[in-house]
Amino acid sequence: MTTTLAERDTAVDGATDATTTTVDVAGTTGDVAEQVTYPYVLHGVDPRRLRTGGNSRVVGNIRERRPDLVASIAEHGVDPKVSIINVVLDPDGEPDVLVGFHRSAAAVAVKEVENPDLTVSLLVHAPGTSRKDVLVAQGIENIHREGYTQAEEAGLYEQLALAGMDDDEKIAQALARPVERVRVGRAVAAQPRIRAASEALPDLDLLELGQLIEFADNEHDHQVLLDFLTNNPRNFEWKAEQVRKDRRRRAMRAEQAQQLAEQGYALIDDEQNPPEGSLRLDELCIGDDPTPLETAAHADCPGRAVAVDVDHWMEVEVTEFCLDYAAHGHHAIVAVKTAAAQEQLRARGIPLADPDADDVVAVDDLFADEQAEQTMTAEEHAGCPGHAAYVENDPYDLSVDVVYVCTDPAGHGHVQRAALVARPEQSAAFKAAEVKRAGENNKLWRDAKAGRREWLVKFFTGWRKKKPADLPARVHHWLALAPVLASDFLEEAAPAHRYACTLLKLAEPQGNKREANPLVAQLRKKTTSEAQAVFIRLAQVIGACEEHWNRSYTDNADASWRRPSDDTRFYFELLEALGYPLSHIEQLINNPELDHERWPHLAPAGADSGDVDQDAPEVDSGAA
Repeated sequence: MTTTLAERDTAVDGATDATTTTVDVAGTTGDVAEQVTYPYVLHGVDPRRLRTGGNSRVVGNIRERRPDLVASIAEHGVDPKVSIINVVLDPDGEPDVLVGFHRSAAAVAVKEVENPDLTVSLLVHAPGTSRKDVLVAQGIENIHREGYTQAEEAGLYEQLALAGMDDDEKIAQALARPVERVRVGRAVAAQPRIRAASEALPDLDLLELGQLIEFADNEHDHQVLLDFLTNNPRNFEWKAEQVRKDRRRRAMRAEQAQQLAEQGYALIDDEQNPPEGSLRLDELCIGDDPTPLETAAHADCPGRAVAVDVDHWMEVEVTEFCLDYAAHGHHAIVAVKTAAAQEQLRARGIPLADPDADDVVAVDDLFADEQAEQTMTAEEHAGCPGHAAYVENDPYDLSVDVVYVCTDPAGHGHVQRAALVARPEQSAAFKAAEVKRAGENNKLWRDAKAGRREWLVKFFTGWRKKKPADLPARVHHWLALAPVLASDFLEEAAPAHRYACTLLKLAEPQGNKREANPLVAQLRKKTTSEAQAVFIRLAQVIGACEEHWNRSYTDNADASWRRPSDDTRFYFELLEALGYPLSHIEQLINNPELDHERWPHLAPAGADSGDVDQDAPEVDSGAA
């Protein structure tokens, strides 16, 4: 059945495709054929008559992709004053959609469910008008419209490419836009994650969003950098380079792991949490000899396994394990040493005590009686009927220690040192969890140190050209605090201040003559400005603190992130004030509770912390 126009409106003056013809349009109401001028508005069309051609595949499931649009049309219809579907009529009077594929699909969905009476209005163009023609005309006008979003601009470039204009230079020429902007816009539109970001963050420029393109294949990387781009844009380039390095590390790790898997090794994803019954080779031995098991002696074992890591300097670290070592005839070195120490105690006639028993107290915590001025030694206590011992192992290495105790100190007249009566003890589960935490966090600490120093290089680049306005906020306050709150680190670095010279790209200090120090020479120059002098002083403070972390012992837990000194706490407060984005491990310095969620054994007593006991807030022994 063919019917004619129910209503039409003449298009705006100056339409490029204005012609006059007589048309009969299927799917409309009315019965009078009229002469019309293109383009014109056609009302009362059943949206199911709209033909969308190949673009329906781009729209997909409209209810899933654009639930907001479906809801709006269900409530308000398709208002031609706000947005209209552009069509061209084929020889049979059927409307082929040029622009408005999402609106068309949403209208069909609403027609089928929410509103069976729904009709839509169409802007009908002259025969021969292409979708590309309409998009270019609309784009020229819309790009300069206030409120035109980055997402809309990227979508325009994508639609033009789908309409056959797949050359970036041609699109740029047609719309008078920079070709790089078109190229980036198409890439943004092609990536669902970046397209979603452009819609959620309309204030971000298209070229800024384009910086995320190379990271769109990984949700975590994308989100990390999107957060930086949104909240910390001045550090985006630095963070992007860190993420690139992490991606290279992951690729290297995967390649190395694949090679080892082909050699017959099982792969362990998390070195700190290997499968139950597994131990590192350097923790295993054969028989009663505590000599660590070597790779060659383990080559034919069915339990061969490895954990692979790549550090910040792109060095591959391979740690060998044995899965189910007991079944393969190996022994834990700690267990062998513990058994040997216990056997020696039995041979000497010393009973083995339960360290968790209520009345068991270490001899070095006991006075012989109320008149004694010194706590007892094991030799002094040897004649006591309660004399006993137990063997404990250090969770951070493979050593074992014999602890001599009295099993009934009150009954034998001893006096316990009062200061230690309430000293909390840690369970084996707590200690084991801390070993894992120390191992993982120590690696994070080393990586963070490398990344931090890369940031510092960037921070001090071009310091000679800095102006007073370039100085960080309240920098003089921090510099005045440093001699008090970072006095230990400054004393360690003085008088050479080697790392400060490195940060400022000055010569390496030579000899002990202070006047010859490059910092002094720089400050003696009459051309050195006040702003430069402040940056030199800032480099001295930061350099002194960083120089402290060059010491070998500062790689471990208790000397760094777990028990930070006053100097350390000041330093990381200063870095944050300068704009450095602290990583998780660095945030622990001044907010140790941030690790509670990752490591439930740290939760305060009474909190839900899983099956791991928590008897104390931290471990007394050294770091892993």
